[in-house]
Amino acid sequence: MKTIDLFYFKDSEYKDLYAWLQNQHETAFHIIMTRYYTLPDADKRKIADEYYNALFFGEKLSALSNDFGYYTPSEYSTSPFAFFLITNDMEQLADTLFYLIKGVAANDLFADTFCKYNKEKEVFWFKYYNEKIEPACKGILHILEKNI
Repeated sequence: MKTIDLFYFKDSEYKDLYAWLQNQHETAFHIIMTRYYTLPDADKRKIADEYYNALFFGEKLSALSNDFGYYTPSEYSTSPFAFFLITNDMEQLADTLFYLIKGVAANDLFADTFCKYNKEKEVFWFKYYNEKIEPACKGILHILEKNI
């Protein structure tokens, strides 16, 4: 199982991420999302936003594999969010990872991706709130709702 730290690729181009994935010769992935805010030191809004992004990440990543799992850290823990999946489609995985990374860690070059990401995240929340979908990462959702 290959571990991928999402924010390690925040300054990478899509082609670099795709080439890296191809060179791993792996189909099982452990994807981590670093946490920057914890209770009691951080503002609850920042923590909620981090969990909101992780919830959306999990939703997008779960669509790539029938064999998907995740780890939900406590809001008091510095442990990262972790997602586990198996896929043979490196192009789709690279597309999804690149989109998620640039959606959170956007710079001026990816402002359109940042806007698309936030719009899609809002649509996701609207569908959940109106009971049209059930999120894949209910543990993350539970802590998010606790901190809203």
